[in-house]
Amino acid sequence: METGKTSRYLKYAIGEIILVVIGILIAVSINNWNESRKRALLEVTLLKQLKSEILDIYGDVYSDFNLLDLGNQSHFNILDYIDNNEAYNETMCFDFAMIKQDEYIYPTNAAYSRIKDEGLDIITNDSIRYLTQNLYENIFPRLNKTSNFNPDISETFNNYYLKHFKANIDYSLKYSHTFENDTLSRRIYNESYNYPYQITRNGRKQNQTVGFTPLDFEALKKDDKFRILLGQTERYRSYKITRYQSAKNIIQNLIHLIDQELNK
Repeated sequence: METGKTSRYLKYAIGEIILVVIGILIAVSINNWNESRKRALLEVTLLKQLKSEILDIYGDVYSDFNLLDLGNQSHFNILDYIDNNEAYNETMCFDFAMIKQDEYIYPTNAAYSRIKDEGLDIITNDSIRYLTQNLYENIFPRLNKTSNFNPDISETFNNYYLKHFKANIDYSLKYSHTFENDTLSRRIYNESYNYPYQITRNGRKQNQTVGFTPLDFEALKKDDKFRILLGQTERYRSYKITRYQSAKNIIQNLIHLIDQELNK
């Protein structure tokens, strides 16, 4: 200051401050870039896990949807027999089994739980994020056994069947049905049912079959209670089929979007 060099030192100090600020900004930018890169890599990992999880769940959705649809076909088969006053056909025992069957899914949610732990915004694609949340928090809960949205079809029929039916034990009766194949993201889904079949239990081979035979089919055709139960369960089944179809559509769309995102 005594030699009049104040301005010179002031400029030097300001320059030092600017350099420090620039260094801090660069460090922050590098850190943010590094965190963004890590988060982007994590997003890819989570999308792959989510895809695998949903494809596994789709197998159950595919099977349950087809079984419920098969139940609807059996429902109308039985109505035709009743309305046309036809004689009992032995193979109808399988139709009586199918209309009593109900289906539920118990989806795993490890990938989705991890995504929620990281924050849903870890998924940067708005459509994928919305469909995923809708699937796990709206669609799947309605197809679970604990759901109160729809009565259980099997339980609706239970008391009536205990009084008016006997289990089919005629192993000479054959039943076979193969569902149409479904393909999703190169994974093929197929399933078939064949009765009777043989299992080995405790080293012994045992025959297994399904079916229910009415104790008095002629009386059954005139029973208003059975007709009411048929109508009730058909409504329950149709509701569930609609929900399963929604699940199928959302999953197919979601997998397509995830594949697009992963292939970027």
